[in-house]
Amino acid sequence: MSWKYSITLSSFKNLEPVEKTLENLKYQGFDTVEVYGEPDLIDVKSISHILDSLSMDVSGITGMWGMSSSNYKSRKLVTNDSDSLLAAQDYVKKCISLCHSLGGRTFNICLFSDSPIIFDGNHKSLLREDKRKLISALIDPLRQLAKYARNYNVDLLIEPLNRYSTPICTNSEDAKYIVELVDQENVGILLDTFHMNIEEDSIYGAIIKSNTMLKHVHISDNNRKMPGLAHIDFEGIIAALKKIKYMKFLTFEPTVQHIDYKNDIKYGLDYLKKLSKN
Repeated sequence: MSWKYSITLSSFKNLEPVEKTLENLKYQGFDTVEVYGEPDLIDVKSISHILDSLSMDVSGITGMWGMSSSNYKSRKLVTNDSDSLLAAQDYVKKCISLCHSLGGRTFNICLFSDSPIIFDGNHKSLLREDKRKLISALIDPLRQLAKYARNYNVDLLIEPLNRYSTPICTNSEDAKYIVELVDQENVGILLDTFHMNIEEDSIYGAIIKSNTMLKHVHISDNNRKMPGLAHIDFEGIIAALKKIKYMKFLTFEPTVQHIDYKNDIKYGLDYLKKLSKN
C-alpha cells in the first residue's frame, strides 16, 4: 500500500533556519511537511516561497499546545473563564487560517485545562465519568470551531495525549467519545504512536476501533525517535492501518536534539516504507 508521508517542522524548531531544514528534508525524501502552529510568528509569504522552490507541500498544522509553546496559558480549551476560552478559540481559528493559506488540510486539537479545574501533567488518571464531565462543556465550542474550519476546507483532529501531559483526553476511546458528540464530518481523530504506547491496551486494537474516524497519524517510536530506533511494533501498526484501508498521511514527529539528524530521518522513513511493502 502506498502511504502519504509527512514530517513535523516543530521537531526542528529553533534548531536551524527553516529553509535549511526544508532543504535537508527534501534531500532525505520528504515532499510534504506539517508546519508548526505559531500563526503570529510565521511569515506565510516567505515559507510559501521556500516550499514552492523545493516543490514541497503542507499536509497541515501541528497545534503547539501545552508546554510546547510559551503561550500555553492562552491555549487551554477546558476552562471556566470566558476570556480564556475565547483566547483558545482565537488560537484555533488563526491556525485554521494559517493551514488554509499554506494549502494544508488538518489541525490537531489537544485538551489542556486551567489549573483551577485540574492540573495538567499531574501523572495521574481521571475516572471516565470525570473526563466526560469536563468534556461536556467543550462540545458546543468544538462544534462551532468545526463549522468555522469547514469554510477553510480544514479537518479538526482530536489528539489524545498521555497522562504525563494531561489527564483529560488520553486514549482513542476518549477521542471517539468527543468526535461522536461533536458530530461534524470534518472532525476526526489523530492517533500518535508515542502517546498510544503509554495509554492504549493495544495500539493495533485502538486503530481498528477508530476506523473511519481516524484522519491522521503521528509516527515516532517509544523514545520519540524515528520508527525502528526503539521497540514499538510498527509492523502491527501498518497491519492495522491496512485493515481499515487508511489512505491519509503518516506524519513523523520525532524529537530532534542536534543538527546531525539526516541519517536517522532517512532510516526511519525507509524503515516504514519497507514495512508497508510487506
